[in-house]
Amino acid sequence: MINFANNMILEFEKDSDRRIASICRALTLLITIVILLNILHIFKISTALYPTLIISALILLIPTLLYDILGLRTKFIRYLVLTLLVFMSGLMYSILSYHVIIMLVLPIVVSCLYCNRANVLYTMVLSIPVMIVSHLMAFKLKIVPDEPLITLEGVFLYGIVPRVIELIAISVICIGITGKLQRLISALVKKNNELYEEQQVMVGSLSELVEAQSHETGQHVKRVAAYTEILCRGMGLSEEDTWKISVASMMHDVGKICVPREILHKPGKLTDDEFSEIKKHVDYGYKLLKNSPGEIMQLAASIAKEHHERFDGKGYQSKLEGEHINIYARCVAVADVFDALVSKRCYKKSWTPKEAREEILSQSGRQFDPQITKLFDEHFDEFLKVMEEYPDVS
Repeated sequence: MINFANNMILEFEKDSDRRIASICRALTLLITIVILLNILHIFKISTALYPTLIISALILLIPTLLYDILGLRTKFIRYLVLTLLVFMSGLMYSILSYHVIIMLVLPIVVSCLYCNRANVLYTMVLSIPVMIVSHLMAFKLKIVPDEPLITLEGVFLYGIVPRVIELIAISVICIGITGKLQRLISALVKKNNELYEEQQVMVGSLSELVEAQSHETGQHVKRVAAYTEILCRGMGLSEEDTWKISVASMMHDVGKICVPREILHKPGKLTDDEFSEIKKHVDYGYKLLKNSPGEIMQLAASIAKEHHERFDGKGYQSKLEGEHINIYARCVAVADVFDALVSKRCYKKSWTPKEAREEILSQSGRQFDPQITKLFDEHFDEFLKVMEEYPDVS
């Protein structure tokens, strides 16, 4: 079983990237509002400082460019974004002073979205010198004409020192919150892995029961799972999705446990009534699985119900055809039929892999999805390796 911890964390970080980009776009709108307020003489900002506001707005659009447009999501890029936010907040504070005092802590609060204490510590350490420089710039530009910030001593005692204390206090709170979130995420990842492991064990047990009922060795479901994994990878699915689908595929014939044994094991040709009973195993399987908890079991329910459907609509349920059939069930259909053809059964001899390959390809667009049969053909050598790895035993 693969470890899903890294995949979950990556998805969480991507979501954090998107949220930070969204927050920055909202702040760009607020800068526009600040300019409008200045035009209305509610704020008193020299028009010479407008370029600074425009630069700040452009900086705030960088996360959208990097995350949403270019799709860059490395650790370096994230630290770069936090650095830009710190410098942007310093620029804003230097020209707007106490009108935007909250800007000083904004980058620290935003860094909490990553739920990583290292991000918060980095942002705090960078914010302190930037804040000091911003105060000195505001003093030099005479942004605040009131006591006590009109003297350098007043700026230090009543501006810089209180702000440093506030930044540290906010950072301590953010680090505490982030640490708690980190522990919660770790616990969630662990529980998620346990749930997947439990589902895998359940699937394995049920599939072995099915194969025992069918007088088969259990290698059939392993081969079908391996074939399905090859096809899913060929479609470009993620490692996590590929694993889930391959495990779920092991349950494709679970409904056979409800089919009378004398029909399952009949060596000769089935009567129409007997074949009708065999066909019911897809409905039995779906009913057994549809209310089971867990994503894998739900995937298994869809596969069990639709893996005998035909692409041309002439399968067990004639109302299903083409892309209306679950894509995963279409993969399992190819995997299941190929393995059935090359395997010896009580009612048939085994086909050679070459004969089975020709049969699968001849049914492209009729019994099977053309896209899946193409992948099957391209990865046929891998199918042969699976046959060698999981041979039938007495």
